[in-house]
Amino acid sequence: MPDHDALFRHTFADPQHAASLLRVLLPPAIVAVADWASLRLLPASFVDPGLRDRQSDLLFSLDVAGQTLLVYLLLEHKSGADRWTAFQLLQYVVRVHEAFRREHPDAPALPPVIPVVVHHGPRGWHAPRSVLELIGLDDFPPAVAKVLSPLQPDLHFLLDDLATLPESRIRDRGTTPGATLTLLALQFLREARGADPVAVVERWLPLWQAVWRSPSGRLGLLALLSYLMRRVGAERERFVQATIRIHEDVETMGKTLYERAVEEGREKGRKEGVEKGREEGREQGRDEGQARGQAEGRAALLLRQLGKRFGALPAAVETKVRAAGSDTLDLWAERVLDARSLDDVFA
Repeated sequence: MPDHDALFRHTFADPQHAASLLRVLLPPAIVAVADWASLRLLPASFVDPGLRDRQSDLLFSLDVAGQTLLVYLLLEHKSGADRWTAFQLLQYVVRVHEAFRREHPDAPALPPVIPVVVHHGPRGWHAPRSVLELIGLDDFPPAVAKVLSPLQPDLHFLLDDLATLPESRIRDRGTTPGATLTLLALQFLREARGADPVAVVERWLPLWQAVWRSPSGRLGLLALLSYLMRRVGAERERFVQATIRIHEDVETMGKTLYERAVEEGREKGRKEGVEKGREEGREQGRDEGQARGQAEGRAALLLRQLGKRFGALPAAVETKVRAAGSDTLDLWAERVLDARSLDDVFA
C-alpha cells in the first residue's frame, strides 16, 4: 500500500476527520442541513486496480434533509493532474450506483452522489473538471454541437487542490488537527527526502501535540509518524528527537517506528538483490536466527497495537500472531491502522 494511500485512508476513514473536511468542501446549502452525526463510511472501493498506486477512494453516506446523499472522496496523488480523472470518476460513480442497485433492488430511485477530488502535487490542477470537456464537440458546426451536447454523458466534481493553497490556508480551514496535519503532510512532505524531522515537527508542533492529545491520539500519531519516517528517511537520533518534541511519552513510539522502517528497508533490499553478493552458506544460519528474532519482535509490537486499539485480546489471537511469519505480520500491521475490528485485521 503506497504511503499516501495509507495515511489518507487512516485519517479520513474516521467520520470525525472526514466531516471536518467535507464541511469545507461541500456547497453551503448542503452543509447547513446535513446531519453530520449520520456520516458513515461504507466499506467499498471502486478504483481500478491498475490505478491504485495513484488514487485512493472512500465512500460515505450522509443524511441531508432526511434523504440519503453519497459522497465519493477520491485522493489523486499522481505528480500531475490526470486529464482523464473526470472520466474515471464517471465510471466510479456508475459502479457506486450499480452496487446500490444490487443491495436495494426494490429502491425506486438512485441516491445522488457528490464526487470530490483531493489533489496534492507540485503543480495546481489543470485537467478538465467535467466529462463533457473531454468529448470532442468543437469540430462540429455550432448548431450540431448544440444539439449533441445535452445528449452526452457528463459529470462535474468538486476539487480540493492542495497544490494551489498556501500552508496558512490549509491550517486555517477549521478541519480537525488530524485532518489538517494529514493534508499538510500529503502536500508538503511529498518530496522531503533528507529533510530534518525535528524541523518538520517544529514547523507544525501545535498540530502534532493536538493529535497526541486527541482521543485516538496514539493511532493518529502512529500513522503520521510512519508517513514522516518514510518520507524523510532521517537518522535514528534525529527522528527520535523529533518525537520527543511532541511529548516525552512518544519517544518509545519513535524508536519502534524507526527500527521497523530500517527492517523494512533491509527486507526490500534483500528482495531487490542488494545483498546478492554475500555467501549464502555463511549467512543462512544467521539470517534464519535474525528472521525469527525479528518476527518475534514484530509480533510483540503488533500485539501491543492490537491491545491498544481493541482492548483485551483473546488467547487465540495472541497464539495466531506469535505463530505468523514475517510477511503475514507486515500485512496485519498495515491493516491495524484503519481496521474497525479484529476480524478486519485478520480477514
